[in-house]
Amino acid sequence: MFRKLLIVSFIVIMAGCANHKNNTVEGKKLLIIAGEGLNTTYENNPAANGFLFEVGKTFATDLGLQLEELGFDSYLFISKDSATYKQEYQRAVNRLMTDETIDGVAEIKVLHTKNDKINEIALYATYFTTDLMVKGCDLRTSKNCYSVKELDKAGDNIYQIVDQATEQFNTTPVSEMVMDTALFIYRAEL
Repeated sequence: MFRKLLIVSFIVIMAGCANHKNNTVEGKKLLIIAGEGLNTTYENNPAANGFLFEVGKTFATDLGLQLEELGFDSYLFISKDSATYKQEYQRAVNRLMTDETIDGVAEIKVLHTKNDKINEIALYATYFTTDLMVKGCDLRTSKNCYSVKELDKAGDNIYQIVDQATEQFNTTPVSEMVMDTALFIYRAEL
């Protein structure tokens, strides 16, 4: 009798654990930034600049949608003017971090690297987590303490748009890079 009760109790406990869903990223808020000021720019080639802008914008938008499917809330900041990018971006980050409404920042850059050894165009997705820090404390009295969030780099994902060896466009679907980046961010926030 005791043995049967023990087996039934074990099955009930395991069934309860199996049905319990706990998404630890549900409701976490992420800022995704892309656009002018982050990408390589060409002085006399607006078509190339436009191409790099559209690649970054499209990737950032798709990444935001993918992150929302995983349970995150995402904010999108697309800079359209490299002259004001730093001020606008800093204002957005400061506001979101001050309100403590942001848990991470994904920075999307499309860069053309050309030197003696490399000639490639690649998309760089860098993710920064936010860490809560206590600042301004008087160690003797613990007065004047306030909390702030600081960014901490979690890592990069790189997607080559133009393959240096073949000088051809990469045939791997961008959606795979979006999914890889979304999963990287998901794991960083667990």
